[in-house]
Amino acid sequence: MIFDPPPRRRAVARYVLLVLVGIAVIVSLIVSASGDETRVELEYLEEMQSQTVEISKGGDALRDVVSRLQRIDRTEFVTVIDGIREDLAVALAFVEEVPPTISLSPVRSMYRQALRTWDAGVEEYGLSVLAAADNPESLLVVDTMADALAEMRAGDTFYADLLVEMRRIDIPNPLTPMSAVVLMPAEGSLVSLSVSYIDSARSPNSGLALRPGLAVSMVVSDPDWVNTNDQVVVPTTDSIVFSVVVTNVGNVASRAEPLVLTLTGGAEQIREQAEIAPLQPNQQVTTIFGPLEVEPGGIYQVAAVLVITGEDSNRDDNQIRVQFIVNEG
Repeated sequence: MIFDPPPRRRAVARYVLLVLVGIAVIVSLIVSASGDETRVELEYLEEMQSQTVEISKGGDALRDVVSRLQRIDRTEFVTVIDGIREDLAVALAFVEEVPPTISLSPVRSMYRQALRTWDAGVEEYGLSVLAAADNPESLLVVDTMADALAEMRAGDTFYADLLVEMRRIDIPNPLTPMSAVVLMPAEGSLVSLSVSYIDSARSPNSGLALRPGLAVSMVVSDPDWVNTNDQVVVPTTDSIVFSVVVTNVGNVASRAEPLVLTLTGGAEQIREQAEIAPLQPNQQVTTIFGPLEVEPGGIYQVAAVLVITGEDSNRDDNQIRVQFIVNEG
């Protein structure tokens, strides 16, 4: 004979079962939410880690530049400083966004403090170096340089504190450990380092100072001349075309300047002129003159001369003169 449990007991059992299922669902949801939270936190920290790798590389680049201040070119220096600040700008934009979880708020705050301090220091360092090179008599640049170094050192400290704090608070460890970042170029007294960097920026061998400078880089002929036994010879011809290459060898944009080509040796001097438009640093332009009449067997001299009306760092490279013979055939 089979006895069914009383209806009340069956109802209690069903109620307990429903409660257990509900608890299981709640636990499952909590575990799932916890997993999602851990995932987004790890993604956030991995992005930070990726940013600090690039910032750390910038610190290495800055130390290399600082070691070569006595001879470095202005363009290279500015490129390195701008590159570091671009990496910092990416990170600064990142920390302006709200972190995905409340537990990451302290991380974001400390990271933002380090970034802002680094950025102020790097910017001021670059400006101080260039100001020292451009204004050799200024004494204020030593103070501004010291302020820049203090900012970079403070940024390093804030970041080191962040790494310590990350080991204390309740957040997951990133898959890749956070990079060590040091932007301060060297250890030592801020005053002594400042004086050293300012003196290096003002070195006579340094290319940091503003240098306007156009140069006649090359003169070539058509037909091509050749140098034979220290004598320049042009193949037999009754006319010749000259191509003059002008380069801005300075580190600032040039102003428009006239280029004069003179050919002597014939019955009359031939003189032609062209205007060289403003050029950016390291930019070149080729100007064509001719065809100009010549006679086989004649001895000639061509002179390509820049008539500089503004400042120029080197007056010795403003012209090229070539004496040549036109072959008789």
